[in-house]
Amino acid sequence: MHSTWVDRMDFDVLEEKENVFFARKELQLSIKHPKLATPKKQELVKELSEKYSVPEDQVIVNFIFSKKGLNESVAKVRIYKEKPKIKQKKEEKPKGEKSEAQASEAK
Repeated sequence: MHSTWVDRMDFDVLEEKENVFFARKELQLSIKHPKLATPKKQELVKELSEKYSVPEDQVIVNFIFSKKGLNESVAKVRIYKEKPKIKQKKEEKPKGEKSEAQASEAK
Protein backbone atom coordinates (compact mmCIF):
# COMPACT_ATOMS: atom_id res chain seq x y z
CA MET A 1 0.00 0.00 0.00
CA HIS A 2 1.35 3.35 -0.94
CA SER A 3 -0.36 6.67 -0.46
CA THR A 4 -0.18 9.71 -2.71
CA TRP A 5 -1.33 13.21 -1.89
CA VAL A 6 -2.97 14.71 -4.94
CA ASP A 7 -4.33 18.27 -4.71
CA ARG A 8 -7.07 17.78 -2.15
CA MET A 9 -7.54 14.11 -2.81
CA ASP A 10 -5.53 11.37 -1.13
CA PHE A 11 -5.57 7.89 -2.59
CA ASP A 12 -4.15 4.56 -1.51
CA VAL A 13 -3.57 1.69 -3.92
CA LEU A 14 -5.36 -1.26 -2.28
CA GLU A 15 -4.57 -3.74 -5.04
CA GLU A 16 -2.38 -3.57 -8.14
CA LYS A 17 -2.29 -6.39 -10.68
CA GLU A 18 -0.42 -6.63 -13.95
CA ASN A 19 -2.69 -8.24 -16.57
CA VAL A 20 -0.24 -9.41 -19.24
CA PHE A 21 -2.93 -10.90 -21.50
CA PHE A 22 -4.72 -7.56 -21.91
CA ALA A 23 -1.51 -5.46 -21.58
CA ARG A 24 -2.84 -3.40 -18.70
CA LYS A 25 -2.41 -2.66 -15.01
CA GLU A 26 -5.54 -3.11 -12.87
CA LEU A 27 -5.83 -0.97 -9.75
CA GLN A 28 -8.25 -0.82 -6.88
CA LEU A 29 -8.03 2.49 -5.03
CA SER A 30 -9.25 3.94 -1.78
CA ILE A 31 -9.76 7.69 -2.21
CA LYS A 32 -10.08 10.12 0.70
CA HIS A 33 -11.58 13.48 -0.23
CA PRO A 34 -12.25 15.42 3.00
CA LYS A 35 -14.91 18.12 2.73
CA LEU A 36 -15.30 17.41 -1.01
CA ALA A 37 -17.79 15.58 -3.17
CA THR A 38 -16.91 12.29 -4.84
CA PRO A 39 -14.15 13.06 -7.37
CA LYS A 40 -15.15 13.03 -11.02
CA LYS A 41 -13.75 10.26 -13.23
CA GLN A 42 -11.88 12.81 -15.37
CA GLU A 43 -10.12 14.27 -12.29
CA LEU A 44 -8.95 10.79 -11.29
CA VAL A 45 -7.84 10.01 -14.87
CA LYS A 46 -5.74 13.20 -14.93
CA GLU A 47 -4.06 12.45 -11.59
CA LEU A 48 -3.31 8.81 -12.44
CA SER A 49 -1.95 9.67 -15.88
CA GLU A 50 0.52 12.04 -14.21
CA LYS A 51 1.47 9.56 -11.49
CA TYR A 52 2.02 6.63 -13.88
CA SER A 53 3.39 8.79 -16.74
CA VAL A 54 0.91 7.62 -19.37
CA PRO A 55 -1.43 9.60 -21.66
CA GLU A 56 -4.92 10.23 -20.27
CA ASP A 57 -6.56 8.15 -23.03
CA GLN A 58 -4.80 5.05 -21.66
CA VAL A 59 -6.44 5.38 -18.22
CA ILE A 60 -9.96 3.99 -17.89
CA VAL A 61 -11.94 4.45 -14.66
CA ASN A 62 -14.47 1.62 -14.39
CA PHE A 63 -16.26 3.07 -11.37
CA ILE A 64 -16.02 5.32 -8.32
CA PHE A 65 -18.34 4.49 -5.41
CA SER A 66 -18.56 6.61 -2.27
CA LYS A 67 -18.95 5.03 1.12
CA LYS A 68 -22.21 6.15 2.70
CA GLY A 69 -21.80 8.97 5.18
CA LEU A 70 -18.03 9.26 4.65
CA ASN A 71 -15.78 11.31 2.41
CA GLU A 72 -14.15 8.13 1.12
CA SER A 73 -14.59 6.34 -2.16
CA VAL A 74 -13.45 3.12 -3.78
CA ALA A 75 -12.43 3.10 -7.45
CA LYS A 76 -11.46 0.47 -9.98
CA VAL A 77 -9.09 1.63 -12.71
CA ARG A 78 -7.30 0.11 -15.70
CA ILE A 79 -4.10 1.59 -17.11
CA TYR A 80 -3.28 0.30 -20.58
CA LYS A 81 0.20 0.05 -22.10
CA GLU A 82 -1.26 1.19 -25.44
CA LYS A 83 -4.35 3.19 -26.28
CA PRO A 84 -7.29 0.75 -26.04
CA LYS A 85 -9.14 0.00 -29.25
CA ILE A 86 -12.80 0.80 -28.75
CA LYS A 87 -15.35 -0.95 -30.93
CA GLN A 88 -17.46 1.52 -32.84
CA LYS A 89 -21.09 0.86 -33.63
CA LYS A 90 -21.91 0.28 -37.29
CA GLU A 91 -23.85 3.06 -38.90
CA GLU A 92 -27.52 2.43 -38.46
CA LYS A 93 -29.67 2.76 -41.55
CA PRO A 94 -33.18 4.18 -41.50
CA LYS A 95 -35.81 1.47 -41.03
CA GLY A 96 -37.15 1.71 -44.60
CA GLU A 97 -33.78 1.06 -46.31
CA LYS A 98 -32.40 -2.40 -47.00
CA SER A 99 -28.73 -3.27 -47.04
CA GLU A 100 -27.12 -4.26 -50.35
CA ALA A 101 -27.13 -7.96 -49.33
CA GLN A 102 -30.85 -7.89 -48.54
CA ALA A 103 -31.65 -6.04 -51.80
CA SER A 104 -29.76 -8.63 -53.92
CA GLU A 105 -31.54 -11.52 -52.14
CA ALA A 106 -34.93 -9.98 -52.91
CA LYS A 107 -34.25 -10.03 -56.68
